Amino acid sequence: SVPKYTIRLALIWLLPVVSLLLGNLLFVPVLLAGLLTPLEIPKVRQRVFSARIRKQLPCLKVPALMRLSVLWVLQVWWFILWRAQSNASGAPLALGSEGGLSSDDLPPLGAEGFGFSADEDSGEDQVRENLAWEPQSLSVVLPCAGEGEYALNTVRSVYETTPRGALREIIVVDDGSSPPLAKSHLNEHAQQKYGVRVIRHESTVGLIGSKKDGGDAATGDIVVFFDCHVAPQKGWADSFLRLIGENYRRIVVPVITDLDVGTWQQKGGNRGQAKCYLTWDADFKWFESEDRYVPVLSGGLLGISRRWWNETGGYDEQMVGWGGENLDQSLRSWLCGGEIVIAKDAFVAHMWRVPSDPRTKAHYRVKAGAAAANRMRAAVAWFGEFSEKLRQFPALQADRKAWSGGPWYGDIDNILSIKRNLKCRSFAWFMHRFKNVYEDAGLIPPETFGLRASATGECLTYMGYPGTSPDGKGKAVLRRCDPDDDRQKWHIANRDATKPGQPCCSGLRAWNTDQCLAGAGDAAKGSARTFVCDVSGRTAEQAWSLDAEGQLRRRGGGFMSSSCLEADNHGVLKVQGCRGGGGLSAAPHWSKFSASEPVETR
Repeated sequence: SVPKYTIRLALIWLLPVVSLLLGNLLFVPVLLAGLLTPLEIPKVRQRVFSARIRKQLPCLKVPALMRLSVLWVLQVWWFILWRAQSNASGAPLALGSEGGLSSDDLPPLGAEGFGFSADEDSGEDQVRENLAWEPQSLSVVLPCAGEGEYALNTVRSVYETTPRGALREIIVVDDGSSPPLAKSHLNEHAQQKYGVRVIRHESTVGLIGSKKDGGDAATGDIVVFFDCHVAPQKGWADSFLRLIGENYRRIVVPVITDLDVGTWQQKGGNRGQAKCYLTWDADFKWFESEDRYVPVLSGGLLGISRRWWNETGGYDEQMVGWGGENLDQSLRSWLCGGEIVIAKDAFVAHMWRVPSDPRTKAHYRVKAGAAAANRMRAAVAWFGEFSEKLRQFPALQADRKAWSGGPWYGDIDNILSIKRNLKCRSFAWFMHRFKNVYEDAGLIPPETFGLRASATGECLTYMGYPGTSPDGKGKAVLRRCDPDDDRQKWHIANRDATKPGQPCCSGLRAWNTDQCLAGAGDAAKGSARTFVCDVSGRTAEQAWSLDAEGQLRRRGGGFMSSSCLEADNHGVLKVQGCRGGGGLSAAPHWSKFSASEPVETR
């Protein structure tokens, strides 16, 4: 028969052993089992404790079964707490770690630890040695639709700025150009000179399909996607090789600068942009922060290891035309075990589409509604329980059905399959990972509220549609207060750059839009002005708040420089010096109306 003390030891160490077999040796259950073990073995107990102490120990005055029961309760309780913490923050507390796995452990795709803390924003993450590798070659993919001479200029710039030993190939995907690029600007001589391989679409497929075909055909260790109207600057390739070499699951983006179309040279120096964040209407906005992490790609300029490209499935083959693929690829990477960072010393000059400059006009057409469908595919697939929020944007037509009865944007099972296979995280994890945007900049506001003017009893109303402003600006006027009018709902927004840690908030944002209050507008019409929110909180004209005295006050450099938005008895809005404060009393000009908790915060 098995000795009873052997049975007790087995029961004491049951849960720690089970957790170890499941891949996580938890510290506290091991500690508790280790403390109880000497109490349950008589010979060990006699050596460790004197007779007097043994008589005084309360735990030895109760039956062994009770001691085991208490142990199991504590171990199970800790295991539940650990799971809750792991699901919320993505940082499991395992033996030999401080908020995560040790640097010697390679997490499988979708595992509970990805090499960074959810709160990490220092820009200096600890790279796992077993995610590091030594890439040797680059394939540069250029999707080109009617680019003509610009395609040749881009090919030449890539060739001249990339080390010969690293450039495996330049893949030009000619997306229905007429005449074909291989018969015009990228003839056989140019292809041989610059190491170009042309993939031809006889009819226009679209940007996403072109990028997918080029990415799938690439043979280099790293696949680089550039637009067909850029001029990379010297040194960009070294940065991509170095940063992606530190972590094969890392996507790298350059600093995007301005291109002089006439000279094909960078203009304006190295000033540029690289970071975007995801908005609730499945769109993206540029922003700045001190760290190097990028929540959302802007689009077409990036580098990714061929291995990570294949593991994450590349681009969604059901997306058509242009737009939305950047959202899908960003969330695939972040939620499924990867990351996106800026190469701060890599610069790529880019030609922007400027309506007033005919040289920048696109020579292709995008299918009507394609971008909205692509965005919906990405959002519904990755938002999870937050997909309910999409219904608040009529332009997305979240409830519209196709003639077949399915969603109008198509079946997303191909994306969900990737999500399941890679055991990807939830969208809530993504928002917590980028707390500096979603919480500190007010994208998940504690409440929304109306702003009622005491002079007229009317409420400040944003005169635009939900979602992104077409021209980046807007206006607000006074209208009869209506608790059901979402355009009258505002919330605090933008980080407060004047406070340590830059917490929320320093401005006021029209709910479900990209617009923040920016002062008085048209004096003749008596409106207020709005502009695209600067979530970093660095734009002084957006530093508006409702203070304790009921004033809509714009923060200034001192008391005398502060100004307030007021309404007269005719409903005309104007900015003037603030009254009250400094010991003076003034009647409140504004009050909150119909405050409520929005759906994204519940």
